[in-house]
Formats: sequence, C-alpha cells, structure tokens
Amino acid sequence: MSKLKFGQILLQNGYVTPDQLKQARDMTIKNPRMSISETLISMNVTAEINILSALGERMGLEVIEGNIFISDNDVIKLVPEKIARKHNIIPYKIREDGRLVVVTRDPTNMEIELDVKASSGRDVYFALATKKSIEDAIEKYYANISAQNIAGEVEDEQEDSQQQNDIDSRVDSAPIVKLLNTLVQQAYLRKASDIHIEPFKDVVIIRMRMDGDLQEYMRITPSTHRSLITRLKILSNMNIAEKRIPLDGRFDYTFEGVTIDIRVSTLPTVYGEKAVLRLLGTALGKQVGLHELGMTEENVKVFEHICNAPNGVVLVTGPTGSGKSTTLYTVLSELNKPTHNITTVEDPVEKRVMGINQVQINEKAGMTFAAALRSILRQDPDVVMVGEIRDFETAEIAMRAAITGHLVLSTLHTNDACATIARLIDMGIAPYLVAAAVNGVLAQRLVKRLCPKCKKLKELTLDEKRIINAPDMQTAYYPVGCASCNYTGYSGRFAIHEVLELNTELRQMITKNASTDEIREYASKHGMEFMDENIRRRIREGDTSIEEYVRTVFTMA
Repeated sequence: MSKLKFGQILLQNGYVTPDQLKQARDMTIKNPRMSISETLISMNVTAEINILSALGERMGLEVIEGNIFISDNDVIKLVPEKIARKHNIIPYKIREDGRLVVVTRDPTNMEIELDVKASSGRDVYFALATKKSIEDAIEKYYANISAQNIAGEVEDEQEDSQQQNDIDSRVDSAPIVKLLNTLVQQAYLRKASDIHIEPFKDVVIIRMRMDGDLQEYMRITPSTHRSLITRLKILSNMNIAEKRIPLDGRFDYTFEGVTIDIRVSTLPTVYGEKAVLRLLGTALGKQVGLHELGMTEENVKVFEHICNAPNGVVLVTGPTGSGKSTTLYTVLSELNKPTHNITTVEDPVEKRVMGINQVQINEKAGMTFAAALRSILRQDPDVVMVGEIRDFETAEIAMRAAITGHLVLSTLHTNDACATIARLIDMGIAPYLVAAAVNGVLAQRLVKRLCPKCKKLKELTLDEKRIINAPDMQTAYYPVGCASCNYTGYSGRFAIHEVLELNTELRQMITKNASTDEIREYASKHGMEFMDENIRRRIREGDTSIEEYVRTVFTMA
C-alpha cells in the first residue's frame, strides 16, 4: 500500500495529465455512483491496466495482467454465476486466513462485498484485473460448471428415457444440444485446435488440444457419450446407424459472430466410438499472411517467388498437424483474384472460400484425387490445389499438369524439403519429370511460443550448446509459467520453415539421380536456411526454448 494518493500515483507514472484528472474528479462529483477509477477508464485516457496498476499500488492489491488462471475450480462454486455476471467479478482463490479473493476492477463497490459474503459465507479480499480478462474468465470457468451440470441433466433425462426404450430419440433434447454447444464454445475461447471425445470402460474423457498438447476438460458417463456421438453424426450428415466403421463429416457453428468450421471424425473402439472435432482456420476470424505464420522475410521472398510462377508444382511438407493446410489456404487467398480460375480437390474440404471452386473427394462414388484431377484439367484452371499427393497416379497427373501450364499446389508427408525429391522419385515419378515440374518445396513444423510475461533468461550449459549446435550462444530463455499462460510457460504457436527453390543446376542434379545428401549440400552452399537453423535463430530471439528444439528438429539437425 502506497502513502501517495491515487491521483498522485497516476500523475507520477504519467498515466494521466492534471487536466484529465481534474475532469475525472468533476465527473465523479456529478455522478457519485461511479468511482474515479471507473470514470478514468470510461474516459479512455490511458490503458485500463494502467489505471488498475495505480489503484492496486494505492490499495495494496494484487493486479492480474492477461488471463486469469484459477487452479481450484471448486472456488467458482462459492459465487453464483448470476452474481458474477451482475458485478463482472470472478472468485479467484481462498487465502490462508480463510478470506475469499474476488477479482474485480472496482474494489470500492461495497455491494460486491455484501453479495459475495452473503453467497459464500466468507469475508472478501479483492484483486484487480481488466474487464475483458474477467469476462473471459467468467465464460471459461462458469462454462466448466455449466458443462458438468448439463451432463448431469443429460444423465437424468436418459434414465427416464431408458424406461421408454427411447434413448436415441432424445439426442435433440436441450441438455445434449447445450453440452455440445458448450464444448465448441470453450474450445474456441481456449484457442484449442481439436476436441477429443474418448470412451473407456466406465468413463468418457473429453480433452482439448491447446498449443499442441492435450489437456483434460471434463468427464461424462458412457450413456451421455452415446447421445453426444449421435448428435454429432446428425449435425455432420453421417449415418447414425453405422457404428462399425470410421466416418467423416463436417458442420458449421457460429459463435460471437464468427463461423467456425468443424471437421468431425469417428473411430470405433472397444468401448464405443471415439470422436475428434477439429476446429479449422476460419475460427481465427481473419485472413493471415505468410509473415503472420512465422515465416522469415527471406523465406517469404523465396516462397512468394515460387508461388507467383505461371506454372509448376509447389509442395508443402511436414507431419500431420504441422499447419500445411493453413499455409496452402494462405497462398490460395493471395492468388484468389478475379482473373484466376482456382480449383481445389480436398478430402475433406477444410475451409470454404469465396471465389474458389472446391471439390470434395468421394472414393465410394469413384471420385478419387486422380479422377477429380483429370476432370479439373478439362475445366481450364489457372491454379489447382490438391489436398494431398498420396499415390503415383495423383503425383503423375499433378506433374504433367504443371508442365502443361498449370500451377499446382499440394502437400506431401516428408521430414524435410530436400527429402521430398527422393520421395517423389520413390513413388515412381521419373527424375526428369520431377526436375521439370517442381518449382520448390516448403517444409514446416509448429513450435510453441514462450510466454512473453514469464520467460526467464539463463546461462546455457555445455550440453545444451552441443544439443542445439550453437557453441557461441551463451544464454537462452526457458519456460516458467504464470497465470497468463495457464502455467504452461508457452502462449500460442508459430511455424518454422525451410524453402528449397529449384534452379537450373538443381534440376540437372535431380535428372542425374542426385542423392538427398547431395541436394542438401548444394542447398546449404547456396544460402538455404534449414529448419534447425530457423528455430535456432528463434531461440536467439527469445521466441522459443531449447525444449522445443529437441521436440521438433533435434533428430533432423
């Protein structure tokens, strides 16, 4: 607690001017129901967190910046959601003296203290956070309680329906609809990429993948799981009677004005059907460019040069979940002009884009990648995107399309850019055709970004220098964990890349059956930055950690 007055702290830190402070005081006199801190926030003279920092310094209260992380969900139950939303507060933790810490932005409001004390039976102590941080925490943590309650409602309803032998007919009931809606909303708010619904003998575990790692969200009963899967199948236009084979589908969900594309996949297991819901790139709500994907300035220039060629094959490679589709859609969005006829062949269509003709593969009906590609080439396309090159037939048609004047974009599963050439030849494509058709290869991985608020700098040991092959690097940042990053030490992900552009000499080497090592050596001599070098640069810049180097590229270095 500071001996200085609130206004003095604001002026001392340069958050407001004397005139602004006087104006706020005059407004507070006219409207005594508003505190001076609320008045200043409403005036928008400085960032809300600055006002709260000064208020926290004056009153000796903790100020929480960024996300509010609550380690004990039982604390949430002490304050009803209605009261939390009424006052825009969130119960945070219980102090050693038994007082309940409540996060607010208006600690002088006595009504908050009275309502919380009446509902929780505990004395109240305040912490401070911005309005948005509190609102996000309310949506996140009360939804957890709500989801458990909804699951209980589903269970109760199904006990009644079991007597009528009518379980499947209840999948459109309000509780199961609310449960699925809550799962999707929470995945979106937590920036999760996938929802996993996994059945076991006595329980069904629902997990969400955030920043590449799965985290358990809740558990439901097997009977609730059956209704949830049926509801998913109905939304995704799947056969609800078919439970013996894997099924795929998709549906859209609109939340907070954003349409989220959700891809659904089911898989029969010994205890029932496992389902994975993938939230696709439209959830971002905006179009991103190559720079936003984490690509360096040099790689952007090389890759844009490759993609702006009038014809040829451009390949994006990497393991599943490395962001290949996001990169391809980013390229397509930049090529999507009224003068271009763009057609894609996908399985499934991951993101629907205005101005692009998108074709869904249907192998049962004979609509394979190869069959679709043959038909598309009779449609006078300028750009063709093939979701994935899986076999010799598709690869050969793509190569021949490229040398007949089309720009072909596709993905391939290889470890790095240089190995892609050998992979194509191994699939049966003649070396001369690979050399003539391929413009370039982009290989990528997704890497976790260190939380900027809690990362710490430390001296590197000799072993660490040896691991990342950087004997000259003396220090690096490492993850710590704080409320802002949910105590993981990481916040978000970015991609690391390597771009191989084929020039005349490389094409001649490929025609002469050059090995992957020879191609790599040539690329290195001519300035290509490999993925291990790319991530090493990002470690130096403090963006990621040595742990991520080991996890993503250590075996490739």
